[in-house]
Amino acid sequence: MAQRTIDRTARGGFCLLLSLLFAVLGGCTDLEEHRVGSLVEHAPTPGKLQVCHGSNCRIETAVRLDDSDWNRVRALFEPAPKTAVEERRRIANAIGLLEQLVAPQAGTARDVGRNLAVADQSTQLDCVDEAVNSSTYLNLIADNGLLRFHAIEMPAHRGGVILAHNTAVVRDIATGRRYAVDSWFYDNGSPAVVLPLQTWLDGWEPGDSIPVASDAPSDTQSSDSTP
Repeated sequence: MAQRTIDRTARGGFCLLLSLLFAVLGGCTDLEEHRVGSLVEHAPTPGKLQVCHGSNCRIETAVRLDDSDWNRVRALFEPAPKTAVEERRRIANAIGLLEQLVAPQAGTARDVGRNLAVADQSTQLDCVDEAVNSSTYLNLIADNGLLRFHAIEMPAHRGGVILAHNTAVVRDIATGRRYAVDSWFYDNGSPAVVLPLQTWLDGWEPGDSIPVASDAPSDTQSSDSTP
């Protein structure tokens, strides 16, 4: 009887420890999402926006897009997409184009995907920089009336303290489903990866397979699960 009581106590203590651990990790996730979200520009304009680089948004460089640059971005959404899936593909390409357009001013043209091994991080973008910049670009796109099917959400975080990773997020207005818009995996100017947020939260990496809708884009850098 005593042994049974001790076992239950030990088991209860272990469960409490696990609960506390998950609560702490969940709290860390919320804190990180709010921290990264606080770095995002919510009212950027083509003539004035900030680009994060140098890892953890250590460096912020003011850039501007002239009329010619901004018309190239607008052209990606013309004619207007007819479906949310198509709009997500346009979003992926627009993030890549905006990275190319701001790179000469920000000095980030040499940013490489998964850039942890690069010695000079000042020219590089870690996942915080990428999540902040992509969210800023998405706000810019949305504020100029180029999105019909999506709203911009706060950046998302996965991995806790170990294997931490961040991404920009959009929400399908009709379905409420959220999608990661992740520009960290590939070199500067590549289309962002757009995929269901839950798939991303589950640890998706390039090369992993995910269900693809029949009308989804065929390129590997913008994939969608069945709506």
